[in-house]
Amino acid sequence: MANEPEDDVLSLYELVRDGKTKTLIRYLKRSNSPQTRETAAERLGDFADIARSGDETLIIRALITAVLEDESSDVRARAVDSLDRHGREAIDQLITEIADFDAGQAPDWLTSKKLVEWLDSEEVEFQLVAASALGRIGDEHVVPYLVEAFDDLDPRVRERAVSACGLIGDPRAIDALANRLDDSERIVQQAAAEALTMIGTQAALERLIPAAQSNNKRVRYIAVSELSQLRNAKPLTVLVERLTDESSDVRQAATLSLIELIAADTAADDEVRQAVKDQMRTIDDAELIPRLLDILSDTSRTSIKRTVVWLLGRVVDPTAADIDAVHEALLGLLDAEAFADEAADSLAELESKTLENRLLAFIRQQDGSTEAKERAQELLDRIDVDRVDDSVRDSVEYTYVRDPADYTRQKEKEKKNEGN
Repeated sequence: MANEPEDDVLSLYELVRDGKTKTLIRYLKRSNSPQTRETAAERLGDFADIARSGDETLIIRALITAVLEDESSDVRARAVDSLDRHGREAIDQLITEIADFDAGQAPDWLTSKKLVEWLDSEEVEFQLVAASALGRIGDEHVVPYLVEAFDDLDPRVRERAVSACGLIGDPRAIDALANRLDDSERIVQQAAAEALTMIGTQAALERLIPAAQSNNKRVRYIAVSELSQLRNAKPLTVLVERLTDESSDVRQAATLSLIELIAADTAADDEVRQAVKDQMRTIDDAELIPRLLDILSDTSRTSIKRTVVWLLGRVVDPTAADIDAVHEALLGLLDAEAFADEAADSLAELESKTLENRLLAFIRQQDGSTEAKERAQELLDRIDVDRVDDSVRDSVEYTYVRDPADYTRQKEKEKKNEGN
């Protein structure tokens, strides 16, 4: 590079001051002096604190190239440091490229053995890159070295090492990961919970049972969301406890996990099914009904939908304030072959004058499928028809409405008409 100021460090600072991004990148790529390339890499990190978003992509690309291709370990170290200054996404981009190297294409220094050495580096940036890259590469032989990094003083290193073990999925890390559920740092706790779910064996999931009582809301949520995968009664107690968790997200996750635990396509023990039903009955209907209806509308899994339909008829009070919403959801399934019988059975369990009135209105509505109306009539015949209000039976104006809020509007309209 002609007339390059090999020893004039001040001039490189001036390039930052003047915003000469491309000139600095040329120094990093083409200088014959490792010291100049190292300084250029460091100065490119300074741009992380300068609002020049248009140059960000060029800078990160140049630094990644330096890490992957420069022959000087000092230049590579400085480039890693500068990437870290540009943020987690820049480091992750580097890690992705490292993981994408074929063994025959990678530089001589870029091997699993070298990355393991980086785990013991005094430079935390090297440790972060090493832990993450080893996880992406997925070599199970490095798991013992990653586990050693679980005790690193820097929580960022612990978090990356824990996450890497989750990506690799080696069961040998289960005990060490479980110990990190009580780490002093929340990010490490969360990474440990997620790693155990990624390993996903029976032993790994069982270690999440105590985590359902963690002080860390995110850890509780992860644990509660996954414990149903055990397909046995072991997580029942903690899942039931989480039904009244202070976090609405955890409460909803516990509800869904209990439903999955007794889903129709599993060999759920009758005692477990009864226990889940009994515990859900203790929840106030004002909270339980929206939870169940949200799951019913959101899930695409037949077994979960069928189980929610079953529960609605057995855990909800027929006189609940929100019972109209339950009726509406179940009536809406009377024309769905996969759920029609279960919906009719649950509606029968919710027998009341209100239900009978709604069934009669459903039958008399102008739209709706013939099959659904026939099922509604069969259901009406099963329950006490004599309790249907005469005012409803004799009214020619009474129509079925799908939105419970419409009842209020309809009543107001009727009162207005009466006043006229």
